[in-house]
Amino acid sequence: MAIALFKRKEPFGLLNNFERDIDRWFGEDWFGDDFLFAKGTEELWYPPVDIEEKDGKYVLKAELPGLKKEDIHVELKDGYLTLRGERNMEHEDKKKNYHRIERAYGSFERSFRVPENVKEKDVHAIFRDGILELTVPIMEDVKHKAIDIKIE
Repeated sequence: MAIALFKRKEPFGLLNNFERDIDRWFGEDWFGDDFLFAKGTEELWYPPVDIEEKDGKYVLKAELPGLKKEDIHVELKDGYLTLRGERNMEHEDKKKNYHRIERAYGSFERSFRVPENVKEKDVHAIFRDGILELTVPIMEDVKHKAIDIKIE
């Protein structure tokens, strides 16, 4: 069974997509930065996740640059593996005069439906260099022995 991906939708997602399409069609910033949101700042963000199956386990790798492991929460509950956390905007130098901020900030949540044949107690997470790697072992399939049944 494959892992299914679910995303929480943002309220203005379709309008932001429309704005991006207009910009792409006309080759310029048609509406300007003040039309809904400056791109990449107020929008909900979702860290990209790679998922692969290898050596009897699922391996998920999430890009979480700028976060500490204390900022990340991972939970496996009711067949869903959920990653959540928050990336806060840095306020170290108040003398900088920003003209545009493209890095996304705020909270995120990603949920993945996992198959029933995973070893829930053996899920393992490592966070290193901005990459969260989750290893979800798969139980070996129980092979049932064929039984001949006599017909009377």
